[in-house]
Parts: sequence; structure tokens; C-alpha cells
Amino acid sequence: MLAALFDHGIRPDLLVGTSAGALNGAAVAFDPTPAGVERLAAVWCALDGTMVFTGGTLALLRALVRRGLAVGHNDGLRRLLEQVAPGRTFEEALVPLHVVATSLTTGSERWFSSGSLVEPLLASAALPAVYPPVAIDGELYVDGGVIDNVPIGRAVELGAARVFVCHVGNFERTRPTPRRPIDVLLQSWSVARNYRYLADVRRPWPGVEVIVLPSIDPGPLRRNDFSHAAALIARARATASRALALPRAA
Repeated sequence: MLAALFDHGIRPDLLVGTSAGALNGAAVAFDPTPAGVERLAAVWCALDGTMVFTGGTLALLRALVRRGLAVGHNDGLRRLLEQVAPGRTFEEALVPLHVVATSLTTGSERWFSSGSLVEPLLASAALPAVYPPVAIDGELYVDGGVIDNVPIGRAVELGAARVFVCHVGNFERTRPTPRRPIDVLLQSWSVARNYRYLADVRRPWPGVEVIVLPSIDPGPLRRNDFSHAAALIARARATASRALALPRAA
């Protein structure tokens, strides 16, 4: 999607991101060029899932009943961050970047746009139970997607007149019938996470044009399987490019 935007001469004045979108947003913020997007794609294509995910499904199930805050650590995620975002502070970015994380203490969202870059990004991408919560200013934070998975409203609050939404989960697929308690848990979390996004997309934003780029169904993939990254990026680029060629987007 990012490549398609740059292919059509669309450059960001502001980047707003959650979770993996915060990582991608940081990469573009520090190198807002087609070459920067290509470098970001190369990082994802070269990624081995074991570098960023520790433990499999059984480890996750065991983690739900033992002491501790997560299945593994976030060392691999930190190394990934160092690859995509070379700066140490938000102020070093060439395009303003805002990322969100969820407070485990208050249940509210917290936005980061200044100061140290690494910890807020790790917090924004801290998938609950998979990665440990990140402590910032004495408070624990987890994935921003828990309460604001696709932060359209934040972009509007910051003065955006035209918002391009790059939501990779925006595709139609019948939800499978759950067979185990863990299936119900994960599927319920997915529904809850997507609820606010659907409300924001349907909501009228006076004076603001919201363009939701179409996504693609990647098919059944394991969470740590990045072997199809190049093919998925190519498909998504072509799909988004066709949408951007329509008169409304132009």
C-alpha cells in the first residue's frame, strides 16, 4: 500500500500508526521516499519468524496458566525496529510521527510523538501475552491496537484534510467456527479490536476525505510465517494502485 501511494506521487505530511503500523510508519518517517519503502519491504521479505516470535502455540497456552507477563521477550522486535527506524528520537524523523499504546493501568490510550522513539514503538507493538508490556514513566503499556487499531480519528484531530488508511486486515472473509476455548478467545479479541475501526470508517468526518485502500486476503498463514511476504506485497501494491487510479482517489 505504501509503495502504491508513492507510485502515485502521494507523500505524507503526517504519519499515524498502531502496532506493526507504528513500525512501518517509523520507517517511512525517517525515509519518506520510494527507496525508503523498498528498503522496508526488503526487511519484511528477509525476516525469519523465529527472529521476532518466541514460542509456538503450545508455549502460548502454557503461558496463559503460569506466572509471567508474556510467552517470550521482545529482543527480536527491538532488532527489527533498529533496522527500520535508524533514529533514536521522534524529533529526528523527517515526517511527524504519532504512535499509540494502551495503558494496562488506566485502560486508556497514550499517544507518543516526541522524545525517545524505541520504547513507545515497542509498547505500541507489544501483542498481549506474546510480548511483555513495556514500562514507560512507571506505567505498563501494551499494543495500541487493543483500543485503537486503525487511528483515523487521531489523524483528523491533528488536522489532516485527507487520510489514506492502510489497514491490512481490511478484507472480507467468513470467520471460522471456533472449535476450542482459545479460538473463542482470539476471535473475540479480533472482533473487539476491529469494532472501533468500523465505527470510524462509517462515521462522517466533515471537511475530511477518508480513503480506505483495499487489502488482500493472504489466506491461511501462521503468525510467524513470513515466507510469502514478497508475493503478498506485490499483490497488495497492485490492488492499492488500481484503487488509487480511480477518480475519487485522484
